[in-house]
This record gives sequence, C-alpha cells and structure tokens, in this order.
Amino acid sequence: MSEYITPLIINACTGRMGKELLKAAISDPGTDVTAAIARETHPLLGTDIGYLIGANPQGVFVGSDVMASLNGQYTNRRVLVDFSLPDHSMETLQKALVNLTPIVIGTTGFNETQQIEIEKAAQYIPIVYAANYSVGVNSLICLVKQATKLLGQESDIEIFEAHHKYKKDAPSGTALALAHAAAETMGKPLSEIAVENRQGERKSGDIGFSVMRAGDIVGTHEVVFALNGEMVTLRHEAQSRQCFAQGAINAAKWLCDKKAGLYNMQDVLGIKS
Repeated sequence: MSEYITPLIINACTGRMGKELLKAAISDPGTDVTAAIARETHPLLGTDIGYLIGANPQGVFVGSDVMASLNGQYTNRRVLVDFSLPDHSMETLQKALVNLTPIVIGTTGFNETQQIEIEKAAQYIPIVYAANYSVGVNSLICLVKQATKLLGQESDIEIFEAHHKYKKDAPSGTALALAHAAAETMGKPLSEIAVENRQGERKSGDIGFSVMRAGDIVGTHEVVFALNGEMVTLRHEAQSRQCFAQGAINAAKWLCDKKAGLYNMQDVLGIKS
C-alpha cells in the first residue's frame, strides 16, 4: 500500500456506486478526491460532492470533463475509478490511456471486444479490473476453486445470483467470475459448458446460471455443488454497497505506484489460490 495520499478521480459519481465510492474515499485518510465526474447534462453539475453524500462541503464540485481532470494537479500519481456502463467506461479508459493514468474498473457487462481493449490498454497503463471488489466475494472465488477440485467431477454446478431490478447485465459479472473459477479448475472453457437459459434435461458437466432481478437487492451469490443425495452450497450476501466501494478505494491506493499491467482484486488482496 502506498505511504502517501492517493489523489482520486471518481467517474459516474452521482450513481449508486459513485456515491458509495465518494463516501469511502472521503472517509479514508489515505485518499484525496481531486475530481468527481458526471455526464455533461446531469442536473447536479457544480454541486459540492459533500452534499451528494450528506457530508460537509469538500470544496470539490461535480464536473463533466474527464480530460480536464486528468490534465490537472497530481498528474503523476492520480488514479481514476470508474463504475459506469460499458460504452461510457470504454470512452473513459481511452482518456486514461492518452494521459497514462492508472484506472480501477468496476463496470460489468463488457462484451468480448471491449474486454480485449482493456487487455490492450493494460500494456501501457496499470489497470485493476474486477467484477467484484469485496473481500468476501474474492474469498468465495478461492473457495469455489477448492470445492471444484474436490467435487467438480462428481457434481452438477449451479450458480444463483440476485440483484436489484435495475441491474442491466445478467448473469452478473460476479456470477461469471465464479463460473470461470470453476471451469478453469476443471480445465474447460466456460463458453463450452455454460447454460444461461436452461431448457430440458441437464447435461453432465454443465455449469448453470439462475438469475433473479427484484427490489433493491444489493447482491447475493450462491454456488451449488449438487451430488446424489447431498448438496454443498457456498454463499455470499452483500448487505450494503460499501464493501464494494471500500475495496475499490483500497485497489486504487494499491495501484497508484504499480507498473503497467492487468490486475484483479485477488492481486490487490494478495490472495493465492
């Protein structure tokens, strides 16, 4: 972790996660929010970020120009944190790339082409890209790998996930990360064994997904290993978005002095699976 205070630029600061990121960053003595970005037509442009989260004024006001923020003060050390939507996130990544700015990406729902663009950008700038920034979920990924080693060949694996009704991508990025962990452990490409819309009988070796979108559910994930006569279930439930936000802020502090490369949250946490 860096010994100095890490300057941060929070993109999409008026969204659900954006506000949680602001709360986490403002309360963290190891960070300094130097800019907060929203779309150029947003009604809260010019608002002090403190008012967005019910805190005292911070002297930093919501803006819309990412490039101006990247070219401003602290140009050698600031980190951009982006939890937005795929297309907007890619635009933001290109601006970070032009300015050689480290970036933490928490956006999910990228297509294959966009994921390749992230990998290419990581040749020039340091990037932390993760579907989920909570300590619990990243521990769950390791547990899934261990359970798959023990049970994967004898069990049917099903991943259940539930989120709020406004979430756009399904299955969630976290559900896909859990499935990738299981598939890689079995030595199989997930694309060959994933079943997202099941119809009829289950084929041996499939990894299935069950998706729920309802209410204001923050995020629940279960990985079920179903054997004959018994089941093993690994479960994580997020009770607030703050666990994701603080994880992302910790990732930004960790990233600020790293070399170019593509990192994940397990790298940040030092988790070895």
